[in-house]
Amino acid sequence: MNPAELANLQFSSERLILRSLRECDEELYCQLFCDPDTMRYIGSPWTRAEAARAFHSAREMMLATPPRGLFLVLTLKADARPVGLCTLQNFEPSGRAELGMMLVPSGRAARVATEALIAVLAQVFATLPLAEVWVRFAIEHEAATRTAASGGLVRHAEARPEDLAARLWRWSAYRDSWRPGAPEGVSVHCSAAQE
Repeated sequence: MNPAELANLQFSSERLILRSLRECDEELYCQLFCDPDTMRYIGSPWTRAEAARAFHSAREMMLATPPRGLFLVLTLKADARPVGLCTLQNFEPSGRAELGMMLVPSGRAARVATEALIAVLAQVFATLPLAEVWVRFAIEHEAATRTAASGGLVRHAEARPEDLAARLWRWSAYRDSWRPGAPEGVSVHCSAAQE
């Protein structure tokens, strides 16, 4: 996808609309990265200034030629409330990329993580030339473990030294074998966003 396509990307699942990060999303971005509870398994919370700088860098990455990342806002269809952020970055020439997801407390309470993961993987494998999408998260993060398993990812049998040192699991979805353990009623509908 080119930057213009990424800037206007939008697709949906049963309960969610997933769309490209826009300038109006800075508050959500900062809320996520500055919240100690949300950052509990990721790292130290950022200051507002750090989060604002990272937000503008994320927008630049997405709009670069070629794009260096995809940043999606997750919004509940029911009330148009943004509940999280999903990223795809660290693209490798071998056809691999890293996926990450963060949800605000109301998004975690709505239990949309697995639905969002499945929708993003379906879109990625349908539109991008990636053979593998991988995630990393803290070994003790039980909710992330459940989400990865339900989303059809498989845990790497042997941990990389850097992951072991940081106490992280690495899970992957492979284009040729990905079969999500989709919750009942989850389907994905892709469409171009209308500005």
